[in-house]
Amino acid sequence: MTVEIKNLNKTFKTNEKEVFSLRNVNLKIESKDFVCLLGPSGCGKTTLLRLIAGLEKIDSGEIIKDGELIIGPSKERGFVFQQYSLFPWLNVLDNVTFGLDIGKESKEENIRRAKIYLKSVGLENTENLYPHELSGGMQQRVAIIRSLVNNPEILLMDEPFSALDMQNKHKLQEEMIRIWQKTEKTVIFVTHDVNEAVFLADHIVLMGKNPAHIKEVYNNNLSRPRKRNSEEFINIQDKITKILEN
Repeated sequence: MTVEIKNLNKTFKTNEKEVFSLRNVNLKIESKDFVCLLGPSGCGKTTLLRLIAGLEKIDSGEIIKDGELIIGPSKERGFVFQQYSLFPWLNVLDNVTFGLDIGKESKEENIRRAKIYLKSVGLENTENLYPHELSGGMQQRVAIIRSLVNNPEILLMDEPFSALDMQNKHKLQEEMIRIWQKTEKTVIFVTHDVNEAVFLADHIVLMGKNPAHIKEVYNNNLSRPRKRNSEEFINIQDKITKILEN
């Protein structure tokens, strides 16, 4: 599985003028990659993610997955939003199984799969709880599992941990790596946090703005598990920060 982005442009209108949201973006993402789109607000990270998801239309250029143009949403591409986006009137188990294609699997099989995923992230005792009864971190884990239970090839994540305190953010980052290593999904993760990108990603797409574009793709070869206080980690973090600032 590969995703190729070729000569991608996206504009929006402001005061009757067209402004580039993304300009001449070229990128290739391989199967099982963990990729972070990193940069300041307004550099087109979320727009690029939504274009890959098929949630927005391309002005020019193309996004190709396995030789086919992406022209709309697909179950092959699961999306985890910045907000938890759970249905407040449904309990955890019903939230996770919502939208599953019962035509392919029985209801019992869908529930079985959902329970396995919930147990894998320590939420097996929350099946009958409602979103308001969960912490922010637990809600986001449910949202991630809801995407994974559909078995997408690509998991698209839009700053999913940004609203959490540092301790819970770090816990979920570690959990995310464990899930990624176990499921071998391709993950494309939007963040403005350099520390988060260095901890998570093997390939960090550094983005700039005015107009929004890709400055560089940094290949992060730091071995796992990664320690944030190691000299190598800090050096990579500093190097990436300098690239973004220039």
